[in-house]
Amino acid sequence: MNFIKKGKIYTPITNQWWKSHAMAPSPILLDENILRVFVGALNEDGISSIAYVDLDSSNPANVLNVSKKPVLTKGRPGTFDENGVFPASVYRYEDKIYLYYTGFQLGDKVRYFMFGGLAISEDNGNTFKRVSEVPVTDRSDEGLCFRGGPSVLYEDGKFKVYYSSGSQWVEVDGKDRPTYDIFFIESEDGINIGKRGIKCLEYNRNFEHGLGRPQILKDNGIYMLFYTRRTKDMKYLSGYAESIDGINWIRKDDKLNLTHSPDGWDSDMIYFPNAIKYGDKYYLFYNGNNFGEMGFGYAGLELN
Repeated sequence: MNFIKKGKIYTPITNQWWKSHAMAPSPILLDENILRVFVGALNEDGISSIAYVDLDSSNPANVLNVSKKPVLTKGRPGTFDENGVFPASVYRYEDKIYLYYTGFQLGDKVRYFMFGGLAISEDNGNTFKRVSEVPVTDRSDEGLCFRGGPSVLYEDGKFKVYYSSGSQWVEVDGKDRPTYDIFFIESEDGINIGKRGIKCLEYNRNFEHGLGRPQILKDNGIYMLFYTRRTKDMKYLSGYAESIDGINWIRKDDKLNLTHSPDGWDSDMIYFPNAIKYGDKYYLFYNGNNFGEMGFGYAGLELN
């Protein structure tokens, strides 16, 4: 695998509504020339909406355009996403773009809840409409606090859905942190998603406290899963696993070859990985320190 870092692409420039961060970069090809990357953009209150950055598909370091306003904002009071949204994954299905996202709701006994929503675009990613004000990956016995970050692959007439799910918090570095594992479930339409999946990757209790936001790809008959690794030392990393059936996985985290830089924007975190294939290359977009406070960058992989 051995991705090579190419550097930071975009740092948010403070404007009237977008004050900081470009979290959870989620790419999709709009056409052969434009690669649109959806991100979570924070306002002055630290609440995230979803915006986008358009890149040159042949040279992702070249920024072509930045959205002038959000394509999706927080939900109404009382809804699962009332305290902000950021992208989980983007998938083109037929003539529509499915934007799966994670919604946040503050708690009382716990810090927050996190479930997965879906908004759909019928104009090639310029505007989106929620399919529902309730989650598509809703609370269930397998995930009482967290059941979100869905990513999908349409295959054999069904959507294969990968997501993170969990019910507990643990104290790490003096603060309560969420815990979750990665699950798999199938859906007929990518909208109606059941409440009980198959756990396919579990975090290592010795040095991690969660595996999240899985991103599914398939190439040459191999299923590939990219995901976040929430580590107890708080120097969060990206992970990678492979499977021949999409259910039984082998972790190969070291195969990514992505480590923290000695200093700079990604010295403490390499987080929210999301890979896309373009011709004979793979681009892997990711956030650096403080969950994307300084923007996002990418790494490249040549397929020879």
